[in-house]
Amino acid sequence: MGKHRLIVWFLVASLTLPAVPCTANEEEQEGLRRVGGLTFVDEISLTIANLIVYVTDKKGRAVTNLTKDDFEVFQDGDPKEISNFKLYTSEVVRSELGVKTGLDVPEPTPIPDPMAAPGPQPVHLVLYIDNQNLDPLDRNRVLSQTRNFVHTSLHPPAQMMVVAYQRSFEVLQDFTSDPSDVLKAMRLVRTYTGGRTERDSSRKDIVERIQRLQSERQAGSSRSSLGDPSNDREWNEIYSLIDNYAKESVNDLQFTLDSLRQIISSLTGLPGKKGVIYVSNGLPMIPGMELFYEASKGLNDSTILTRMFEFDQSRIFKQLAATANAQDVTLYTIDASGLSLQGVGSAEYATAADPMISSIGRNNYTDSLRYLADETGGIAIYNTNDIGPRLELVTQDMFTYYSIGYPLQASGQDKVHRVKVTLRDDPAFSDYEIRYRPRFVEKSLETRVQDRVVSSLVFEIDENPMGLEVEAGTPAAATENRWLLPTHLSFPLNNIAMLPEGDDFVARIVLFIAARDTDGKRSDLVRQTHEIRVPAANYEDARNKNFGIDTQLLMEAGRYRIAVALLDPLTRQVSYRTISTAVHPEK
Repeated sequence: MGKHRLIVWFLVASLTLPAVPCTANEEEQEGLRRVGGLTFVDEISLTIANLIVYVTDKKGRAVTNLTKDDFEVFQDGDPKEISNFKLYTSEVVRSELGVKTGLDVPEPTPIPDPMAAPGPQPVHLVLYIDNQNLDPLDRNRVLSQTRNFVHTSLHPPAQMMVVAYQRSFEVLQDFTSDPSDVLKAMRLVRTYTGGRTERDSSRKDIVERIQRLQSERQAGSSRSSLGDPSNDREWNEIYSLIDNYAKESVNDLQFTLDSLRQIISSLTGLPGKKGVIYVSNGLPMIPGMELFYEASKGLNDSTILTRMFEFDQSRIFKQLAATANAQDVTLYTIDASGLSLQGVGSAEYATAADPMISSIGRNNYTDSLRYLADETGGIAIYNTNDIGPRLELVTQDMFTYYSIGYPLQASGQDKVHRVKVTLRDDPAFSDYEIRYRPRFVEKSLETRVQDRVVSSLVFEIDENPMGLEVEAGTPAAATENRWLLPTHLSFPLNNIAMLPEGDDFVARIVLFIAARDTDGKRSDLVRQTHEIRVPAANYEDARNKNFGIDTQLLMEAGRYRIAVALLDPLTRQVSYRTISTAVHPEK
């Protein structure tokens, strides 16, 4: 199911019989108000912003002897008083979560109340193998070194998912705490061809052509030496090759980051710490940068460099980091290219490569990985042939951290806050490195509901105070490869707030729906507001009946998990339900 598989949502509402009586509280308790069929009390809640902070010494080892008084927290430049503070280690996390030793595979994890006090954090990691941007030999070396990390680090409360990307992503293994399942999925990846080889070959051909023309000019044998080389036919052809290479690379990069964004977004609302271990040979911040430098050197014309900034893609990397921060996802990036020896020319070209251009080209592919890790509080692993020691730092992040909370004056809206965490001025802390997510998103009620709908496509949510029920009917053909899936939603009318409005009682509810297929691909989340209006004369009879909403979901063939949420904005109550169904999977 691609991004647009869930295309249309038709709604028809009706009162559904038979009557479903609801028990009403006969006694009006002091301090409570009645709204429609509901009784509730006004509440003032305190929102706590909770930060995950890592502190390491100069050798990268976790520092675990700090106290609350050793930290200072600033939000949007203003100092904040720390109200919640705790150090978590692997032993503390396993003890407080009641995790037994061994490799027990947990049942689907209920999502905790987001307003509950922070506790030890379960861990959800996605191993994202970007075959489209990987050399197969580099990939296989990195995955071999990753096996020990999986063996030693993957145990409850940690779970891992394995995703492979090549033009589109495929979930090879859903979340599990069993290392053998993850390792099996990793072995499958070795059968994939790498997409970087073809692109590197195209770049190599262009560089060699530039170097040949440059040599001819220097030897005086090229006719380009007799006039303006920028007008030479061969140089114009090279301009065209570089331009096409950069455009194709931009297109590939946008597809790559869009797929990565979909995976990050699918983690929204999951409990605990969330991270993506992203493996590739790097991603270009400015596609074609090294080729523009080669052409500039070959023509001795620095003005050529101004053209490369037309392909600057730093904006979409910023957007991806913002998406990860909004979903509380940390990015751990691995450059599979290995160790780069400064000052040593590349043997892949007929003429020795310019060390400066080689360095610029290499940094162009690793700067993006470092940026994504830094902006999301993660770790970038690059310029090494042995990633094992750096993966140990990822393991350390999973289970050893400080949980720091401070009161947040909630705005009720989606709002990005800048955060700064420092250690107090003490010479003993001068060698310590502190790492955290520099931004967090304060989320509105509707956004939190949407997050949990997406989460319920993967995890069970046992929260249904309004008695929401969802039933799928028999799909009917709509087009050659799409079907309409009738879906009926219902809930007791007495369980939502209805207010008098003229001669009617009126309620306004919000419905959310999303779907996910067995490959892990999900639809866009659909939001639908709906007004329920009942004549006052019929209210007492109607409130004891179910209210029904019929939907038609336009979907491709496959097996789906469908998640629905019902929000009553007046009482702020939310119900969640999920169903599994098939839409002509044999087609």
